[in-house]
Amino acid sequence: MHSSVTIPAGRIVDLTHVLQPYKEQYTLEVSRRNERHGPEGDIMSTVYFWSHVGTHVEAPLHFLADGGDTASIALERLFGPAIVLDFRHKEVNEAISLDEIRAAGDIEVGDRVLIMTGRHTQYRTPASHDRPYITEEAVRWLVEDRRINCLGADSSGFEVRGVNDYPNHRILNQAGVPVIECLTNLVELRSQRIFLIALPIPVVNLDASPVRAIAIEPEA
Repeated sequence: MHSSVTIPAGRIVDLTHVLQPYKEQYTLEVSRRNERHGPEGDIMSTVYFWSHVGTHVEAPLHFLADGGDTASIALERLFGPAIVLDFRHKEVNEAISLDEIRAAGDIEVGDRVLIMTGRHTQYRTPASHDRPYITEEAVRWLVEDRRINCLGADSSGFEVRGVNDYPNHRILNQAGVPVIECLTNLVELRSQRIFLIALPIPVVNLDASPVRAIAIEPEA
């Protein structure tokens, strides 16, 4: 990291969906490389998964041919102070406007912004992609004015479903802002401001990676 960061003491909330082999929408398969005979003995596994399985981080390479991979994401982008904005009242394909984003919380320059939609309960169901979306104007303000480090949600994304153009992908990825999708347990948080840790596997030429995301609610 480029600077020293102190991890606060506090309550830890796991924001990561537990993965179930052969039951995920984006494939996850686990098989044994060797068998154990008896109560002890080393085993190893072969794991095959799509890069967007479960709670995951998307790198700019996901959308841009010349975008950075998961190995290029600076640690501090996904490691530091964050704010949670509550939009559970929003309907499927309903817009979240710039005015609503600004009214939802005091977003500081450099924040990691997490959008709570309550859609974590739809994970691994046919409604997994039903969600509200953020307007292009709001995303541009977050990136250009607030210079956010990352944008995350407890849903599967930020765009309008079924469109051919992806302005939010373009804005975020061109600015090098990583995206976290399919978080869970944001509703369990007691405070709006948290310390976020959500680190992807750094793999050359990989567009996205599952993460273990946690929130730390600093002690008062």
